[in-house]
Amino acid sequence: MNILLTGAASGLGATLLNACVARGDRISVIDLDARPAGLPPTVTWLRHDLSATDPATWGQIALELVQHGPYDLAVLSAGISATGRFETISPNAHQQVSRVNLHAPMQLSLLLHQQGGFTGAARLVFVASLSCFTGYPGAASYGASKDGLAAFARSLRKPMNRAGVAVHLLCPGPMDTPHATKYAPKGARADRRIAPELVAQIVLDAPRGRFVLLPGNAAKLAALLGRIAPALMTRIMGRVLFAKLKDQTP
Repeated sequence: MNILLTGAASGLGATLLNACVARGDRISVIDLDARPAGLPPTVTWLRHDLSATDPATWGQIALELVQHGPYDLAVLSAGISATGRFETISPNAHQQVSRVNLHAPMQLSLLLHQQGGFTGAARLVFVASLSCFTGYPGAASYGASKDGLAAFARSLRKPMNRAGVAVHLLCPGPMDTPHATKYAPKGARADRRIAPELVAQIVLDAPRGRFVLLPGNAAKLAALLGRIAPALMTRIMGRVLFAKLKDQTP
């Protein structure tokens, strides 16, 4: 398979990259960080800042997508956060979260669709969050960006399906990744987070007809409670997260 990954230097993206390398896939990665040592020649590393706003950067990304495509699977997993009290986080940090988590996946989807970047039976995976099912006190701009991404994925599902591309919305809870460790509240236990290897396998094995991917029973329960009792879930999030969060920006 020919696969496109964003944010593959760390976390879920890195886990997906390793799984795809082990399968013998060809992979193109878009990431701000430098290429890690030891990757095989089947991995093409495209170093770009997905928070960029200048047309030149996105023009170069478009050229490289065409050069290395079309893709059987695209997983847009790059993401950042900013935690703490909303009013203490700088406007630039809020904007950067939105640019990476929402605007970049929208732009990449547009470029891929416009330029024939998908094969005839491709899959496109947007990595959102369980925050799509509840309020997220202490990470408001992160929650807004992931809610926006979920709305975009829902709106794109039917048009993309007509082009032969299946769209998935992945909504994981906290994973055992450096990102979760950085932004977790004080005292959070890493052993209660889901292993990124399990999440990666769900992404790779997802049937084309399944839109929302909820990894693990805890995520399914949290999503259900968010649907039937959103106010209660937001209060719970406030107690277990907001009261304990420290200020962290990208």
